[in-house]
Amino acid sequence: LKAIDGLCFSRSPLLSVYADMSVCCEEYENSDKSMLELVFAPCSPVAGSDKNWIAAPDEEIIEATLTELERLFPTEIGPGAPGGGANVEKSTVVRVPRSVYAAIPGRNKYRPSQTSPISNFVMAGDFASQKYLGSMEGAVLSGKLAAEVICDKAANRETKRIKPIHESVTAGEEPKAPIGVKGTYPIAFGGGQEGSGANVYHP
Repeated sequence: LKAIDGLCFSRSPLLSVYADMSVCCEEYENSDKSMLELVFAPCSPVAGSDKNWIAAPDEEIIEATLTELERLFPTEIGPGAPGGGANVEKSTVVRVPRSVYAAIPGRNKYRPSQTSPISNFVMAGDFASQKYLGSMEGAVLSGKLAAEVICDKAANRETKRIKPIHESVTAGEEPKAPIGVKGTYPIAFGGGQEGSGANVYHP
């Protein structure tokens, strides 16, 4: 793909981020071929998708990915590209259902503020209160907001208010079973896994 020379946030409703590794990484450098890595998301109805892609077969996910790539790069992929465009030589689907949380309305009330009840303790990270979803960008913004709190404290200025703890987050509450993928495979604990189905083998 000659149009990509770095990591791209996509305008696609399926492919949120993608990169041509043959251009981005020296170890994959190749002037004749592209090695694409893509994030296929959202992948379930709870995250905003109209289909549970986590449960879909690899072949269906790859077909949907190629359809989106044809739309995004019509001069390089698909029947409209010169010579038929790029062809897939090898593909792998890795499922990581808990890689990011579902950015659905109302989640921000559960995030703690950078200011805390402890005078010398400030919180920063993508989990803390900030305007982006759980991401590197969110973590950076949260760090900047935490730095503002530290500077305000050092200058004896009033800091941003402490967000009250949401009523659903209470100490001593009975433990709850985690919601999500069931089983003892890596995919159930947030790890990546190749293949799908109840009897998938993963060492």
